[in-house]
Amino acid sequence: MLGKWNTTEGVAESVAMTGLQKSPVYRMITLQLTVLLPICLILIAIDSTLAYSAFLGGAVGLVSQGYFAIYAFRYKGARAAYPIARAFYWGETGKFLLTVVGFGTIFLWVKPIHFSALFATYCLMILIQLLAATRIIKSQRDQAR
Repeated sequence: MLGKWNTTEGVAESVAMTGLQKSPVYRMITLQLTVLLPICLILIAIDSTLAYSAFLGGAVGLVSQGYFAIYAFRYKGARAAYPIARAFYWGETGKFLLTVVGFGTIFLWVKPIHFSALFATYCLMILIQLLAATRIIKSQRDQAR
């Protein structure tokens, strides 16, 4: 989807992300799922409460981070600075709200819950995202040189 945004400096053309499967966002989400699902499968053998608690914590992280990544990285190019900044702001707002609603829903409706498994996998998803994003940025910087 191509769109035009009017800014005070003129018209900045922005390019919306059209191919999620080709983007680093898709690779990051795939990596997170590749880590989360085996952990949950191993935990099923130990305790089902641990397994679904870990899955739910990871799911909250995946959904909120995925929303942010898809929303915030829709635009590219120096001329799309204003839409990029606005997308980051709204992406972060949505990520925060999804996280709050996700944990609120879990605390309200899921009983019993293993809190340490829930938060450990949520934190693990954040750590994977940070490490993967750092690696992606570094590889893109190296390709640009």
